[in-house]
This record gives sequence, structure tokens and C-alpha cells, in this order.
Amino acid sequence: MSVQGSVVGRGSKPKLKLSDVPRFESVINAIKRALKDLVRGKLNLRDLALIVVLVYTGCRLNEALALTLGDLDFKGRTVKLRQLKKQREFIRIVPVPSKIFWDVLSEYCRTLPFKHSKLFDISDRQARNIVYKFTTKYIGIRIRPHALRHAYATYILKKTKDLEAARRLLGHEDYRVLKAYLDYTQEDLEDPLERLFRELEA
Repeated sequence: MSVQGSVVGRGSKPKLKLSDVPRFESVINAIKRALKDLVRGKLNLRDLALIVVLVYTGCRLNEALALTLGDLDFKGRTVKLRQLKKQREFIRIVPVPSKIFWDVLSEYCRTLPFKHSKLFDISDRQARNIVYKFTTKYIGIRIRPHALRHAYATYILKKTKDLEAARRLLGHEDYRVLKAYLDYTQEDLEDPLERLFRELEA
């Protein structure tokens, strides 16, 4: 089933086609393969930590770059994210019930010097290049950081069917953007429907 549509871009930024968004399961499998390279010393721990944050929280790149060590609650397994909008700061707490996430972040945070250190003291361009390099190597296609957010969004919607939960996790004000994600998940209806009608007409 070919998927049409795109997530609305802002200003002159190019729109991200939903058909270019990787399946969330594929991204998780890529992280699992990357973990093996980390053990072999073939992957930078900071780079994997950035990917893991983007993938498991569904946050925006600038939100990931604003994180400090104090924003991670290892006991409660939550991450505090800050969204700057119209000169105001909006905070949301995202639960992350993932062993992989906390294992990687725990190891990475031991390398940081201070309790309130920025997690990723790198530029936006450096962060984007980390994502491009990682996705090209482990997924086989160059993927933009925001596509990882969309992969998270479609997975959450697909599994929970809960618009309000997705809206809160992603930090959206309303449901308009979520509608694009919801349209994208309709591809999962094709196979079950095909089986149902095939059985009916047999």
C-alpha cells in the first residue's frame, strides 16, 4: 500500500514525507546492532546516546540538545524535556520504560563531569551529522532527525490508539499534526482487511 501525505513543514523548511519515515521496529533493531559495535569499540558512546534519546522519547532535536544530566530520572525512568515556544518554556515529562535506553544513558552519563552538565555539548549541525551517519550505516538510508520523531509517533498511535497520550508525549498543542501520523498508520489496516474479505468471499 503506497502511503501519501506529508507532515506540514514550517516556513521554508522542506516537508517530510510520511512515506520516508522508517518503521519504529526497524530503528530499534538498528540500535540493537549498534550496541554490538559499541562493545567492539566501533561506535562512539555519545553518538549512540543521542540516537537513543531521540528514538525512545520522540523528542525534537533541539529538545535533546537542551537536556542536562539532571533531567534524567533514573529511578522513575522519566526524562524532562523543554520546549521553547514564543519565548516561553514548556516542560513535559516523558516515561521511558526501556532497559536499552537506561543502560546506554547510565554508561554515558558516567563520562559527564558535573551533575548539571549538558548531555550533548555539540552543535545542531554536529547532531544532525550523527543521525545521518547512524541511519545510513544501520538502516541503509540517510534519515533526518525529525523522521525518528515521526517513527516514534506512529508507533505510539498504532499501539495505543490514544490521541491524547500521543499529544502529551510529543508536546503538541492540538491534534492537527497528529492527524497526519494517524493517516499514516492506516496502512496497517490493509492486510487484516484483505484477509477478512478473502475469507468472506471464499
